[in-house]
Amino acid sequence: MEAPPRIVIDNFELCFGTNQVLKKVNLSIPSNAVTAIMGPSGCGKSTLLRSINRMNDLILDARIAGRILIDGQNVYDPAFDVIEL
Repeated sequence: MEAPPRIVIDNFELCFGTNQVLKKVNLSIPSNAVTAIMGPSGCGKSTLLRSINRMNDLILDARIAGRILIDGQNVYDPAFDVIEL
């Protein structure tokens, strides 16, 4: 039996003002696995990683849609303790 994924990104989108930088990202990352995110410069790799740990919250005009789950908990849920990240 396969364990549930550790991180799930579900239809995640991110905009900075009117500029959409991530569009409908879907990804499952299993526990205890090495995972590489590869792509050309400027394609959104670092922005996606910053979204997982909510560092984009520091950007005033950043808006998100979709979900990022870690161990089944939505990191963008208002009740989620950001310090846990």
